[in-house]
Amino acid sequence: MSHILIIDDDPQLGRSLARLLEQAGYTCSFATDPTDAAEGGVRPDAILIELQPEDAPALPRLRAALGEVPFVFMAGGHADFAPLGELMGAADDWVVKPAAPQELVVRVRTALRRAQGDRTN
Repeated sequence: MSHILIIDDDPQLGRSLARLLEQAGYTCSFATDPTDAAEGGVRPDAILIELQPEDAPALPRLRAALGEVPFVFMAGGHADFAPLGELMGAADDWVVKPAAPQELVVRVRTALRRAQGDRTN
């Protein structure tokens, strides 16, 4: 069973996302801050993250702490990704919120499948 780390500054939304992914068969943990997530000690199989532009400097630290796990970015609209610039290259996928529940599950599942394929090649 794959473990998904959810990072969102809205605890209620984070818990809802965790329930959704748990219903799809994943285990989940949750953090409200990417810096705290890097120090959490749990190595997830994928990260679903709402990365705000002001949180962008934490992404390299998060990747260094957690290794090469797939990142699925979330944002409220296409324009919200613009300030992230080059960091978007670190995303394995992204989704615009609000997203259909099935879309989120499919994007996480696809990111995991790609990552597993990368490890076997």
